Amino acid sequence: MALFKKPAEPEPTPQPEAHRPDGRKAAPTPTRREAEAARRARLNPQLSPKEARKRERAAQYAARDRQMAVQEASPGRVLMRDHVDARINPAEFAMPILLGVMALTLVPALLPYIQWLLYATWAYIAVMILDTVLMWRGFKKLVAQRHPDTPLRGLLMYGFNRQMTFRRWRRPPPRVKRGEAY
Repeated sequence: MALFKKPAEPEPTPQPEAHRPDGRKAAPTPTRREAEAARRARLNPQLSPKEARKRERAAQYAARDRQMAVQEASPGRVLMRDHVDARINPAEFAMPILLGVMALTLVPALLPYIQWLLYATWAYIAVMILDTVLMWRGFKKLVAQRHPDTPLRGLLMYGFNRQMTFRRWRRPPPRVKRGEAY
């Protein structure tokens, strides 16, 4: 087995020669030098820098997708995804609500009430933290029942990040509907 060689690609099948309607060949048979040059061009194409970057980027995306698929297939992550996706999470709406509160602070007529907007913001953050604590406690009980040997390391932040993401933007996409048993 060659360690530093590229894997051999299958030789492409030669295309049949094009014929004119009267039965004669459309072009002369290429010389050996021309045929070898065409074969080398097919196997090792001379790419422009832009095309080379495009191919490299596509290869990186494919490698990242393969790596993510392996990582996301662990039973702890699958269970956490289903657990988060089956709940209504206040953290999912945090960005629009907090941006709205921030916009309200810019309205001059609401200047006397900015202190109450600040209290509302802190109250919403407290609700998000409380919901995350309750989600984590429920998940730990669930994982102890279904997969007792699964390590919990990193799953709290994974679940919190999934909670904070809008449902339609979550990757991998949700498998269960809200309120559905999993």
